[in-house]
Amino acid sequence: MFATADLPWYAPSGGTLRDLATYRAADSGGELTLVCFPIWNMPGSETPLHGARVLPAPWPSTLRGRLSLRLAATLRGRMVFQEHLARRGAMESLVEVLREVQPDVLVLGHPLYDGFLPIARPLVPRLIVDLWEMRVEGARRRVRTGVDWGRRGRALLDLLVLDRIEREVARYADEVWMVDEVDAERYSTRYGIPARAIPTTIDVGKYSRYHALPRAPDRFGFVGILYYDPNITAALRLMKRILPLVRQRRPDATVSIIGRKPLPTLRAAVEETPGAILRPDVEDAMEELAHAGILVAPMESGTGMRVKLLEAAASRVPIITTRMGLSGVTFVPDREVLVAETDAEFADSIVRLWEDPEFASTLTAAAYDRVRSDYDTSGISQVILRGLRGEPEPGPGSRLFGIRE
Repeated sequence: MFATADLPWYAPSGGTLRDLATYRAADSGGELTLVCFPIWNMPGSETPLHGARVLPAPWPSTLRGRLSLRLAATLRGRMVFQEHLARRGAMESLVEVLREVQPDVLVLGHPLYDGFLPIARPLVPRLIVDLWEMRVEGARRRVRTGVDWGRRGRALLDLLVLDRIEREVARYADEVWMVDEVDAERYSTRYGIPARAIPTTIDVGKYSRYHALPRAPDRFGFVGILYYDPNITAALRLMKRILPLVRQRRPDATVSIIGRKPLPTLRAAVEETPGAILRPDVEDAMEELAHAGILVAPMESGTGMRVKLLEAAASRVPIITTRMGLSGVTFVPDREVLVAETDAEFADSIVRLWEDPEFASTLTAAAYDRVRSDYDTSGISQVILRGLRGEPEPGPGSRLFGIRE
């Protein structure tokens, strides 16, 4: 059984793409029951594939409802999403399905940890938690880099809970899945249980349609969910600090901010910034990015999935990001992507790609080869199936850490 929040085939993000790969691999390996508690993306009227159990848990629509939920979560020492699902009866529903289906293996996806773990553990022989990353580290970065004190405060409240959740996952799970090997090894060493690195993947072939699209001159772009703190921080840095440096050398330079559900503060920032263009809720974000010509991602925090980097590489769009932005992926700096840390370094890298198209072409070709070899969905199914069966990884470069003898 695989239990998660949104249905994997709705509104793909890093999390849903990861869930989709897990779903497909598990479905290919045996009889699968999918249980979903949609929070952010409500399914339409279509019958879900394979009769999945879909139990909607929509997020509160009012500010009062969200504040009440956050207060209750804080008082109970829970993450806000776990408190929300508990209020919606998700834990009791999961127990009912577990008792009915009696699966051999249960995989809990985001955000089904915390109270879900002790109730599920007695009902399944094997319990796996897809934790994605060392969440404490992610919360610490959000405390430092949040765009306002309200968001930093929420990150601080999360930080108070996440350490306990990471320890609780280790107490109940037989195996934990992480996006990258560094986090997998760190978690296994810290808590003494097996942790397997299962990278987030994409269907590389479907991005070939972007390869020949015309690239606008003196333009670069950023793409991501525009209500997510790390993306807001990166977009504001691009507009307020990096774009002005670029326009000192290329006065016609523009940046396209592409993504879903931009907050009013971000809309206002675009209106106030010469050369900034907002492309909200477009039908095809990668087509917009391909026309923009360069993905610039000055990430200072966030999860280790980096799906937009993978999609840009598959689309043959050159990438500039930070070292933190590369965590969880295997791109080689200066050979497959450009790495910058300061605003001046970002501006230099952008202008360099415009002035040296041959270098940009070499960079994108190498990045494309990397994403095709390491991050194509077709190559990850066997890793997931070995995780479901609790088998070791073959070869010297094992993705599994802390395997019990």
